[in-house]
Amino acid sequence: MLSSPRFVSLHARLANPLSRRQPRLLLTPARSSSYDGYVYSWRPGGPVEKLMRGDLRLGCPIPNSKPCHGLILIRCSNKGGYLVCNPSTGAMLALPDTQAPVKLTPRWNSLRNQVRMPLFWEACYGLGYCSVTKNHKVVRLFSRRPANSCCEVLVLGTPAYWRPTAQQPPSYYVDENNPAVYLNGHLHFFAHEAGIVTFDTSSETFDLLPLPLPWPGLHNSSLTELDGCLCFCNEELDGSDAPFHVFLLRDYYMEAPWWEKLCCIDRRGWPESDRVLLQSLCIAPLCVYHSDDGRRKIMFGTGTLKVFAVDPDREDAPEILFTPDGTIIGSCDDDFYLMLGLFEEHLGPVGRTIEEMVFSAPMTKAWSDVLKWMSARSVSELSLVCRDWRAMIMTDRFIQSHVFHANLSKSPRVMIILDATYGLYVDLKDFPGSYALAEAQDLVCSQPCHGLNVGSCNSLDFLCNPAMGYYQRVESANGDVTFFAGRIGLGYDSKISRHVLVHISYKKKDLVTREYKLECKLRYVKDRLWQMVDPPSRPVADMPPAYVNGKICWMAEPNLGPVYLSCEIVAFNIGAGKFEIMEGPPCSPNNGRMSMLQLRGALCVACSDKSTNVIDIWMMHDTGTWSMEYHIQLSEFSPDYSSENTTPLAVDPNDGRILLKTGRSLGYYNPKMAALEIIFSVSMPGCGYDYWHISSDQSIKLEATDQKTSKRILRIKLTRGFVTDHENCSTYSSDGSGIKRHIVPMDPG
Repeated sequence: MLSSPRFVSLHARLANPLSRRQPRLLLTPARSSSYDGYVYSWRPGGPVEKLMRGDLRLGCPIPNSKPCHGLILIRCSNKGGYLVCNPSTGAMLALPDTQAPVKLTPRWNSLRNQVRMPLFWEACYGLGYCSVTKNHKVVRLFSRRPANSCCEVLVLGTPAYWRPTAQQPPSYYVDENNPAVYLNGHLHFFAHEAGIVTFDTSSETFDLLPLPLPWPGLHNSSLTELDGCLCFCNEELDGSDAPFHVFLLRDYYMEAPWWEKLCCIDRRGWPESDRVLLQSLCIAPLCVYHSDDGRRKIMFGTGTLKVFAVDPDREDAPEILFTPDGTIIGSCDDDFYLMLGLFEEHLGPVGRTIEEMVFSAPMTKAWSDVLKWMSARSVSELSLVCRDWRAMIMTDRFIQSHVFHANLSKSPRVMIILDATYGLYVDLKDFPGSYALAEAQDLVCSQPCHGLNVGSCNSLDFLCNPAMGYYQRVESANGDVTFFAGRIGLGYDSKISRHVLVHISYKKKDLVTREYKLECKLRYVKDRLWQMVDPPSRPVADMPPAYVNGKICWMAEPNLGPVYLSCEIVAFNIGAGKFEIMEGPPCSPNNGRMSMLQLRGALCVACSDKSTNVIDIWMMHDTGTWSMEYHIQLSEFSPDYSSENTTPLAVDPNDGRILLKTGRSLGYYNPKMAALEIIFSVSMPGCGYDYWHISSDQSIKLEATDQKTSKRILRIKLTRGFVTDHENCSTYSSDGSGIKRHIVPMDPG
């Protein structure tokens, strides 16, 4: 009964009577030195009270809207995404694809040095309510310059994902720092240099409203709701004491909307003490209320979490209503964002997560059991069948189930990297014939970590999901362009289901004196900012790390720092957020090459002995002890396969064969039979011309120049194999009976 719509509506009317004069404020003191993650509440004349605890893993909460039928849209700092929150009940709902929206993430085109489209620069969010369907809607408007925009809607309480709006929005530029304002069934987006874009939450159509005046500059301009009207605020000049104008839009539904100038706050006429106290990077009106003497006043908030009121009909000094100093909050630093807002008593639910709603239907569960066995590419295509399928496929529950079942008892899948600079790779099973593969300089790539791989090529670091065709460049943590194979590691934080990047760089490295200095930084894959981390107590070796059981493990460098007789491993514990040193296997790095890898879910170290041309693979058990699991004899397969140029990659779960790679060959080694089966080999030296890659059993390349057009002519005689023309996005193939041309899509995803 208490959760029925009728009772919720009745409770809201009685708990928030119109006769109540004093509003209630929501405070999120993220800039306080003693911030403990709580959200506070305060009402004029009363004490500050703890209201609810925020989720610090997502960042500090910033109120992004006024109450909309009891719910508030919360923006989390440091790219933590967006939440829908009911402060009265403490319920929170994290919105999907808001930490790093796909439409805001640069993805490099595989064939050209270009960013894949669509790519937008900004996303502005708003929370509204549809009176027809009685549902809350979260709307986000994407934009970029030159003018281009796109709009998506997420309906709370329905098992669906983000979807396009019924009508395409006008092409204007908006930004995240000016959130949409909900009023009269419409969301209002402040469009720079254009006006106000309105969105009807029922019909999902757009319109435009003019600004009050053609201001020469829009410094510190914002929209809000004030006294039941749309409010536009603007500072005349860039300065802390510039006049601050407040306009209200009267007669909202008239053909020619009329803006009323409510007041102009000229802080230059205030007493010096008030000017200093209320000086801030941010100022915005909160509400209109009536004081105890019956006078109408406007309540303002600042970026320092101070609250004051002014009388719009008088030029009096401001009335200081609240300062955090002396309260349980403590002093707050200034900020560009308003860390406070209004809220009302309400029992309205924030809704269930998409995962809870989707998997509550028996039909969806059945389809989930079918789709989890299919390839990632096929599942991605099937996500376009209907909204229910797309919502199911995007849930963490389905993704984790798909990872387990789609790779269950399957042989290792190999992708060949054709070009690490632009993310061009091809599945080994689709690799035709003997391909003239140019060997990349200083190219390393990790084993898969929950679907992603990280790698380095010269000064470039990259992330990729080859199964989905996803590729993203990783900006260097500190501008360091020096290459060593272990400079970047990829792990996974299972508590919050997020990938972690750890970047290590040498600020000093002297192999003669054994002196060194390390610098280490960390960031989550979807974040943009790197965080400093205390470096490990031992240097790391020039070899790729491996991720196993919540730890990213590097081999310690034996030629730097103090001399140690035993082999050591440097491990970054993701849960603890710090490095630790572990004892390595009983093998010496002086005998030959060593490499770190993960086999059958355990940490392994491959140690080569160049004197006997043997590779031993040691495995670490849960007790911390080591045992030699595999003994690979390569003397019969030398010189193509030698202990110095061969690296183990994986173990086939079906027959226990070990996948080995050299710089130019791949093969399966059978430890029982001591036999090697070559599955791929580069039979000819790498060749290429500009952006051309040529593969054939017999091919002749001729170059000429057209004298009339001065264009280059490239003639190719192709007997068998294929040629890829990156400039024209074409592939020419021949099976001996003729030549066929295939168009390569710019964005195969």
